[in-house]
Amino acid sequence: MFLVEIDPREMSIKKVEFNKESVELGDMYSTLECGMVERVALNNVFDLWIDEEGMLNNAIERIGSFNIGEYQFVGKGLICGYDDEGNSVPLKEDFADYLVDELNLNF
Repeated sequence: MFLVEIDPREMSIKKVEFNKESVELGDMYSTLECGMVERVALNNVFDLWIDEEGMLNNAIERIGSFNIGEYQFVGKGLICGYDDEGNSVPLKEDFADYLVDELNLNF
């Protein structure tokens, strides 16, 4: 199973192996290097998790930003799926590959 990580400092989007059945807040905090996260629904399959405070205190200059379509996000992003109960879960490899190859992403 995998997560998709977006890193504006590295200008990269990549799949990362994730070996748990669910993605917990602690996993998000450590990956995104922040203390508060916000969920953005990309569609009915994928969620984007971002640093909730990324837009504060001119952080864009320090931690970078990326755009998905017309929406700008500051700091790292983490894409995962969710189950019927709303819990965040890792993605199957084909979904992760699809996102890495096809997401309309600009740095």
